[in-house]
Amino acid sequence: MKLLSVRELEAIILDVKKNKIKRKIVNIGNNIFATVSSTNSKIPLSVRVKTKNKDTRVTIGNYPKMTLTDANLKASEIIKKTKLEQEKESSEKTVPIFRDAFYEWFALKTKQYKKGSTRPQNILSLYRTTIEKSGLSELKINEINPRTISEKLSAFEQTEGNKHNAVSVMTSCLQYFYLKGVLTFNPIADLLKGRESPFKKPKSEGFKYIAPNDIAEKFLIPLSATSEVNRVFYLYLLLTGFRFGEVRLAHWSWFDFDKELIIIPPDAIGANKTQTEYIKPMTKQIKKLLLNWKGRNYIENCDYVFRSETTNKAICEGSFREPIKALTSRELDPHGIRKVMRSWMSSQDIPVKIAELALQHDVRSAIEKVYDKYSYVEEIREALQKWNDYIEGLLPQRFLELLTA
Repeated sequence: MKLLSVRELEAIILDVKKNKIKRKIVNIGNNIFATVSSTNSKIPLSVRVKTKNKDTRVTIGNYPKMTLTDANLKASEIIKKTKLEQEKESSEKTVPIFRDAFYEWFALKTKQYKKGSTRPQNILSLYRTTIEKSGLSELKINEINPRTISEKLSAFEQTEGNKHNAVSVMTSCLQYFYLKGVLTFNPIADLLKGRESPFKKPKSEGFKYIAPNDIAEKFLIPLSATSEVNRVFYLYLLLTGFRFGEVRLAHWSWFDFDKELIIIPPDAIGANKTQTEYIKPMTKQIKKLLLNWKGRNYIENCDYVFRSETTNKAICEGSFREPIKALTSRELDPHGIRKVMRSWMSSQDIPVKIAELALQHDVRSAIEKVYDKYSYVEEIREALQKWNDYIEGLLPQRFLELLTA
């Protein structure tokens, strides 16, 4: 911007006095400002400088005692000095490696989630399995750029989805340190944008499905070699048709063994997508499985059905997902079990409404939901019992023994 002339400034001063303007900030140019007031004879001159990402004004004199030429020289001197000090301060800062940067960012990130949310655990798991194992965690954050990420992740065996999510976490982390002033810019801010991104989020292929009569050969028999807690988990998943999170985060307090009901409360974070109380009947196989497992595994002061022996919290997802990936042909995933169960119910002429309600799918219209308050619990129990009888007939010995007292 061209510097304001003395004549132009004097005209503004005259106008302020004439119109009795209480206060007016005049931009002289070169980040110099004059504060003109009808109530004050002094006209302070200040220069605007940026320190620690904040604009600050430094008073350099009063007009006309300080001429605009002198003000311009003084302002240039202050701006230059401030810039040199900032460069020196920036160069003296210790740039952390990504591992340390991640844990600082993660500590702040976790505060954003509600208590009980599984998101922080998922982020931590992603860091350990992908970012840390690929070697990216040992780079200084100012060494991370699209090229280094591509080199590390392209040579690392991991799913495309996990690579995409890892880059997303790293982008958020580096953005935090950019805003903090440690980085002058975020070099990977646009890495996930555009069609040409090497880490595009893969398209969902849908949940894998196998024919019901293949469950034993392709799912149960390969998993017979797993630990008891894993076998109980897989069988409970299969018998109930629950979602993965509804099984992993199951609580003993959800089970009413006298009424033979499973009651998932609406506030069960990560385990109830309906956000309303959900009731599922308990078949004789489910009841046997749970009571047998409770007799061997239940401890006081821990309500988790599938608890970690080291933390007394819910066992992490990987402990149940990894054996499926490692031991089976991967033709069926945990959520795909629901598809198998639903298809089998169709083959048995179970009414659509009952089959869907057995999977926590409410297919009733909005009007039906208002007027139809019937629970259908007994109808669901009958359908679920037929499914459980069918599954029991397929069980290999290592799973069958879980139902014997």
